[in-house]
Amino acid sequence: MDNLNQRKRQRTETPEIQRRVSAASLSAIVNPEPNNAPSFNPSPTFQPYNSIPLETRPQSPVRLEQNIFGTRPAEDIVRVVADFVFTHMKDRTNIEIEGKLGRLVDKKTGQRISLPVVSETALADDRGMRFESDMTLQQHAMFNKLLNQRVDETRRPEFRGSRIVYKHTREVDHFYRLDGTRIRVTKDKESGEVISVITKNKVADLNIYSPRTKLDIRITINEEQTLEMPDTEAHKPILVRHKDRLSYKQDIWSFDLTQVISPEHEVGPVNPYATGPPKTAPAVTTHELELEVAQPEVWFAERAKVAANKPNNFHEITHIFLGNLKALAKRAI
Repeated sequence: MDNLNQRKRQRTETPEIQRRVSAASLSAIVNPEPNNAPSFNPSPTFQPYNSIPLETRPQSPVRLEQNIFGTRPAEDIVRVVADFVFTHMKDRTNIEIEGKLGRLVDKKTGQRISLPVVSETALADDRGMRFESDMTLQQHAMFNKLLNQRVDETRRPEFRGSRIVYKHTREVDHFYRLDGTRIRVTKDKESGEVISVITKNKVADLNIYSPRTKLDIRITINEEQTLEMPDTEAHKPILVRHKDRLSYKQDIWSFDLTQVISPEHEVGPVNPYATGPPKTAPAVTTHELELEVAQPEVWFAERAKVAANKPNNFHEITHIFLGNLKALAKRAI
């Protein structure tokens, strides 16, 4: 009877596990890429978050004040991000706040930048570089596995924190340019159902160079506006993107692991007097990991308290947001 029950559980669990493996992860398993990234010297004092349980950590032999003033100063990087978000939130509605993992690349050389710093640094001047929101197949597969493990860990009866839930979606974005406005129409890939029609306006970016990890961080703030469905019969899309996405949600955060495929497409305005074939951009496949604030209204409410000079958790939310991004970057292979 026990063996029969075990086989039943295996039959019910297998499809779920398969749904939680992205197409990119399967490709990395079948066609692994060599890891040619530069090596990073581990810190002699750093120990992973789960290596020393709280109950077994040694107590300090003496009581030490936080500092001479009796307070614990905020980390500069957290303060910079908090000020950035606070400044650009303002009273905007339909705002999108995301943190992305990728690489800051020199525009001339195409290589990752190298600055004379030894710790993460927010950049005030990012001219001459670009942020590539992309990673290798191996990294994508590793994050897929890691996040799946966290889902399983939060489902255990003894787990007392916030559980993680996931959703696997396959969508297609069609981009149109109408009257100077770039419109994105998102549809379910299987059913063709329209999920959203929006235009997105960039508000601000903040790049964070992280020399001790293999991935850098970009924090973006955009403003989205919902629009009516355009006449797609009369207009040809300027770009199409196929998205295979696994979303892992915890509290107010959504960790989105996505493979994006953009087929070959025409670029630039069409010149009616030009001869020869139109200019085209080659097909591109990217592997992305983004942390989106799924409930920005929570952060908005704390910002309002700051503006009213009331007790608030604005810096605490910023600390958790940035901490999630740093924790992911540190685990990149």
